[in-house]
Amino acid sequence: MQSDDIAWGVIGKGQCAYKAPSKTQMFCRNEFNLTGLCNRASCPLANSQYATVREENGVSYLYLKVVERSHFPKRLWEKMKLLKNMTAAVKLIGENLLHWSKFVRQKQD
Repeated sequence: MQSDDIAWGVIGKGQCAYKAPSKTQMFCRNEFNLTGLCNRASCPLANSQYATVREENGVSYLYLKVVERSHFPKRLWEKMKLLKNMTAAVKLIGENLLHWSKFVRQKQD
């Protein structure tokens, strides 16, 4: 999306509170970042459609960010509880990310 490109243009070249530089590369401290690296593909701020898996109090959740919720910042992320069975959890993630980018799908599996 064009707005995603504009957001990354500002974040990638300018200031971002989540950037953490090192001698060799730039890291990201955003809790929703997939890889921990500061780059266009794994930046949750510069992608309208984004997903990540997080653990809270021993329970895993799939967080989905969709463009349709962008006008409701408080409800921007949809939180889905994953089953403790790894096979069932991976199947649920695959079903929910069926038409998403290959980068996001591969990082979740």
